[in-house]
Amino acid sequence: MKKIWLLFLSFIYLNALEYDLETLKKQDNSLAKDYYIYRLLEKKTLNKKEIQGLKSHIFRYAGKIRSKLEKIFPVKIYINPKYAHCYTYTKNTILDANLSCQSIRLKSLAFISSLDTKYRDILAKKFDSIRPDLTNLLLAFNSNEPMKYMEEKEDTNGFFKLYKYLKINHNDFELNTNFVNKLSIHSGFNDFVQTIVIRQHYPKFRYSLLQVDPQNTKEYTAFYLGVNALTYDQEHIAYEFFKQAAQTFKSRSSKDNAIFWMWMIKKDKKDLQNLAQSNSLNIYSLYAKELTNSAFPKIETIQIHKEKNNFNMQDPFAWQKLNKTILEANATQLDELAKKFDTEETLPIYAYILERKSKFKKHYFITPYYQYIKDYDIPRQALILAIARQESRFIPTAISVSYALGMMQFMPFLANHIGEKELKIPNFDQDFMFKPEIAYYFGNRHLDYLEKKLKSPLFIAYAYNGGIGFTNKVLAREDMFKNGKYEPFLSMELIPYQESRIYGKKVLANYIVYRYLLNDSIKISDIFENLIQNKANDSSKS
Repeated sequence: MKKIWLLFLSFIYLNALEYDLETLKKQDNSLAKDYYIYRLLEKKTLNKKEIQGLKSHIFRYAGKIRSKLEKIFPVKIYINPKYAHCYTYTKNTILDANLSCQSIRLKSLAFISSLDTKYRDILAKKFDSIRPDLTNLLLAFNSNEPMKYMEEKEDTNGFFKLYKYLKINHNDFELNTNFVNKLSIHSGFNDFVQTIVIRQHYPKFRYSLLQVDPQNTKEYTAFYLGVNALTYDQEHIAYEFFKQAAQTFKSRSSKDNAIFWMWMIKKDKKDLQNLAQSNSLNIYSLYAKELTNSAFPKIETIQIHKEKNNFNMQDPFAWQKLNKTILEANATQLDELAKKFDTEETLPIYAYILERKSKFKKHYFITPYYQYIKDYDIPRQALILAIARQESRFIPTAISVSYALGMMQFMPFLANHIGEKELKIPNFDQDFMFKPEIAYYFGNRHLDYLEKKLKSPLFIAYAYNGGIGFTNKVLAREDMFKNGKYEPFLSMELIPYQESRIYGKKVLANYIVYRYLLNDSIKISDIFENLIQNKANDSSKS
């Protein structure tokens, strides 16, 4: 109770940072500047003239800030004045246009689909010798199965155009071997594979992918073709794809993922040893070390030498400016920067600089501001630290592209809900999330909520990133995290949201390391075992 009372007492002395437009304009463009401009837009304190001149002050014209601005000033589609007259031709008058205008109007698949069948036939004949690709598109829409038509014509560009346009409104059919291998060398193949494999759409298309020559593929394309083959119990085919992925991945952690699957399929001890010796710290290398009784990976220790640094850890603009400097620094400059931030208060920045200097080959698992979580049980401490490390590298004033805030990267709506509605804190402001003690406290409270509904640190990580609704939908599926030969590992590759899929694995690896550092080691094999839902529901907190 005393701890909670002291925390609430600290709110009395907190004030939210207030920035007016003129003050913001003087700041360098950064995510922090975007965030505070967005806050002004939300408060509706700016007039249209002020808003009109904002674009040059925006660092990342995307996402929320772009949507907000384009609601106020809708974007007009640019039309080259030279061809503006072409757009006066409609689906009923297109035959009156010249070839140039017809070609421009037929760039739109929506326009092609709106045409009368007879018009498409006439236009197809006109373009047959000069634009066979356009002829194929026109005649595909005249067929009962447009994508099948593209297969017959061996038109890979047309196939992918129709796939994107028709989305789920097209027929599923088996692709022939020759055509599916032509597709495999197309630039659109990687997105196509990942989408239909992860979402488990189009079983006939997916079955056809078993015919792809692994040598035509690389990296994630090869990897997800391997995952696809496993869903059809085609282990030999899957192995060849994973082998190709392992040989072509540039990232060591991704390579380890592929090697893990090679080991899962053939149980070759060489693959397991290869994984155990990896210098990448990930769930697969940790698992291999456990299975081979290898030493836990080396975790770097940091010695603090100075007491003070005049850097303001509560200023988001100061961090954005410093981060830009760090990202652009060479090894010598990083050495000089490290000397400046060798203090307890600036430990997160110090560790971040050292990580970059080592090109992320050394593993730093720091526990900054530990005094605020030391009274929690060890598994909760480990989970908070695991999430904070992944979310922000413990930078108190971190701001994401979606304007998630602070060490625990709380979305403003969630921070405000907890602060105003649940805790009823007077004058609460979302920027209070930049204070480490408040970030940890809110993080712990949110984890209390998630842990009531989910039993595994991995599932909690999915929910922390993608939301409880998203995670519940995944776990409700009959094909996810149930008993099976490759479970729970196959389900972990099929998490529908890519960011959550990657995030969950990284947080889980962090969690294992922090349990080890806090002298409360847990076997990663036990966590994997408890991911099978009929076991997870009965298990105690890991």
